Amino acid sequence: MLNEKFIRELKKGLPSPFYFLWSKESLFLEEALTEAIEVVVGPHQKDFNYDVFYPSTSPQEILNILFTVPFLAPRRLVILKDFHEFPASYVETLAPYFKRPCDTTCMLILSLKEPRLSIDVTPNTYSFRIRENDIPAWLKQKAAKKGIKMTEGAVEYLIESVGPDIGLLSMEVEKLALSGLVTIDDRDITSHTGGMREYIPFDLVDALVEGQKTKAFRILNAILEGGSADAPAVLGALNWHYRQFYVLWKNKGVKPLKMKPYTFKRLLKYLPSFSESSRADTQESFCRIFQNIYEADLRIKTSARPELALEILLIKLLQSRRLGTEN
Repeated sequence: MLNEKFIRELKKGLPSPFYFLWSKESLFLEEALTEAIEVVVGPHQKDFNYDVFYPSTSPQEILNILFTVPFLAPRRLVILKDFHEFPASYVETLAPYFKRPCDTTCMLILSLKEPRLSIDVTPNTYSFRIRENDIPAWLKQKAAKKGIKMTEGAVEYLIESVGPDIGLLSMEVEKLALSGLVTIDDRDITSHTGGMREYIPFDLVDALVEGQKTKAFRILNAILEGGSADAPAVLGALNWHYRQFYVLWKNKGVKPLKMKPYTFKRLLKYLPSFSESSRADTQESFCRIFQNIYEADLRIKTSARPELALEILLIKLLQSRRLGTEN
């Protein structure tokens, strides 16, 4: 649970007649709903005093249930799901209820967006958010609730493999919970989680630009060992993507006509890191990068170990502070 104030409300039994819960992550809303069901109606009363409504339901039907007396219980629980998709006319019809709610009903409004201005629910509004930097700690807590202790390496590797998507990470934790293991390290992640995406050269560029040393070498090894690309192909991709980055920088962040939207979106977020350097210094950094790529190309063509040439290149690219942050 990511909202301490709402946790306190849960401990009190959700005494207010309505709560507006919103988050960009549907998983957080579902977790909050599970807790609410437990404290308001419990498993035995759910069949009699629990109703869920969606945007397709008429507002009058919702109002009828809101004012229905609970059956052999002090309160009933009414849920409005996907409230951000409710038509404006429905919201206007329901709005008066918030001023005079029914005391024997607890209503939870679940939305992927903040409440509309036409609804005065500010005192009972709770948001569930998570920053990307907080995902590792959340992931550890999620696993701990399942009786699993994840090592730092396991957490890092799972996030790198799946990405920061909360829903996907939660699914992988559920799979790990079925493994029977109490402690999970990075090797267990490889053997017990499925659906790990294959890395592509662009992922390598992404890690290099971010200055993530461990991730960069891990991706390089995964690409080469997995056979998705050989050393010349990886080098060619690095050269192409860095040139795309150079063009975007020269264009001062404006999307070049021939640049694909996906490439533009991924590269644009790194441009602010150049603000502390003069354009002359950054130009020089790009020149060194392309020189390093050229030298790596020569090594790959003349060496018996082309992967070593790539490893040397990665070290040099990661030493360029102007294209990433230090780890």
